[in-house]
Amino acid sequence: MCDCNDRAKARYVQIDRATKLCRKVIDTTVPWYDGKRQVWCLGEGSGRREDVYLDRLVQKFAGVEMRYRYSWKGETVTRQVFAEVLEDMVSRYESMSIVGFEEDYNGQQRKWLEQIRDKMKLVKSRKKENGE
Repeated sequence: MCDCNDRAKARYVQIDRATKLCRKVIDTTVPWYDGKRQVWCLGEGSGRREDVYLDRLVQKFAGVEMRYRYSWKGETVTRQVFAEVLEDMVSRYESMSIVGFEEDYNGQQRKWLEQIRDKMKLVKSRKKENGE
């Protein structure tokens, strides 16, 4: 029996705790958005970290490491941010699989990836039929 709901709840609790902590601390050690550069930041000066994904900085800030693994052409690929997995699915849908790594994803994420893969295959199939 899959304890996917328990894992999803645990992830939510971790992120919720980190967010509440961010609200209590008012300095640059909290993730913040640099509108000029359009990136999320953590820290200042030479220790400043920047990322387009807030998720990755919140993980650093909270001391939590998320991981999303999948296989692609026989290799195991690990991403820290689900958005990166979505980006990869769009370009690697034909040979990308989360089989064996299902515990890294909640039910909604698994369904979403499956739907994206199926839609990409359908679009490619239609283009092939139309000679594009």
